[in-house]
Amino acid sequence: MVIEDLIRDLAKVPGIVWVVGSGPVVSENSSNGMKAPEFANGSVTIEADNWHFHLNLDRVDRVEFVEQDDPHDARIPAMYLVRFAGAQGESPVRCYFPSPYRDDAGEISALQPEKLKTFEALRDAYAGREGITFV
Repeated sequence: MVIEDLIRDLAKVPGIVWVVGSGPVVSENSSNGMKAPEFANGSVTIEADNWHFHLNLDRVDRVEFVEQDDPHDARIPAMYLVRFAGAQGESPVRCYFPSPYRDDAGEISALQPEKLKTFEALRDAYAGREGITFV
């Protein structure tokens, strides 16, 4: 299943931030100590050293590779993520790639194209397959 392959690949990306939930409660989780995702009975368990969550894949209506404005800092032209969305438009899980506009210390910097390579490679490999899009 393509969505399972994508989740496995996302779990291997260093520096991704897994954001779980939307609305009044959101949890932001670093990828430190990521373990291989475990799939069973239509769900996936995604786990790192000090957190985990379960996602019912049957409730994921679409997956989107997203390039969007950074709503938190106008000095950063874009942010890059993968959004898992439900039928009602909710986003139970989002995976944010390391910003190509921040240096390794987290300071704003000029574009670092090498930091975009993983996002672009995964987008090119998955967008257009089984309902996965680039928006």
